[in-house]
Amino acid sequence: MSWQDAKERLKKVKEERLRRSDEVVELWESALSDSTGKLGDEVWTIYEQVCVAALDCDRLDIAKYCVAKLDGRFPSSNRVKRLGGMVLEAEGKFDDATMMYEALIKADETDTLARKRIIAILKAEKDYVKAIEELNEYLKVFQNDQEAWLELVELYCHELDYHKASFCMEEALIHHPHNHLYHQRYAEIKYALGGYDSIETARVHFAKATQLCRTNVDALYGMCICASYLANSQKSTAQKRRDNQRFSEWAANQLLEKHSNSLGVEGTSKIKNISLLLDNLQI
Repeated sequence: MSWQDAKERLKKVKEERLRRSDEVVELWESALSDSTGKLGDEVWTIYEQVCVAALDCDRLDIAKYCVAKLDGRFPSSNRVKRLGGMVLEAEGKFDDATMMYEALIKADETDTLARKRIIAILKAEKDYVKAIEELNEYLKVFQNDQEAWLELVELYCHELDYHKASFCMEEALIHHPHNHLYHQRYAEIKYALGGYDSIETARVHFAKATQLCRTNVDALYGMCICASYLANSQKSTAQKRRDNQRFSEWAANQLLEKHSNSLGVEGTSKIKNISLLLDNLQI
């Protein structure tokens, strides 16, 4: 590949937000590293892109080279300093990286990326309680950051605090009510909480996930399990028992149909096993 083709490929990867770190590093080594003089001002964007990809691939030699080039051209750039912090993280120098990020935050309190890198360091050090504290402080200022809410969901789930994880997932659902994966995740958390009311809520959101995405097999399994539990619960009224039995049978039939279509004739034995499993969930 010529350096022109490699440059265009890197541009496409960046514009489409593809995570092709191996490819980026390969393009750099095979076609671009010896042609930087031909790239003009685009070379600085490429250095940044290659640096991040190199960190993904544990190629610290390339990452350090790119940071050195960028620092020489933009010595006062916060973006370059963040990249330097990421290199320190990759080297396991968490204290030095944290100091660098804290200096960036002191200079600019709206530097969300530096704040997130500190949280990432706390996770890498397995200090999940402190990471939760930092993320909560972050969300007091940047309440519309959906990625941060989802990250807090996973941290609370890691600590088995499903009540708080449920609250955070509700915040994400408010902003994205048509995302089937959000409904599925919320339902999974409610199911983990247990109890009649939580599982009834889980069944509703598993059903919503299947409505929004007919190919969501995980949501169908969740709906089948929740409906079967509710149909057998002493807390259910007679009408709710009948409704949930119908929901469970519908989900089971949908699952059998999808597995039959995907496995075909050769999957007959597997389909029988799936059918047996689903029958055990029925009343």
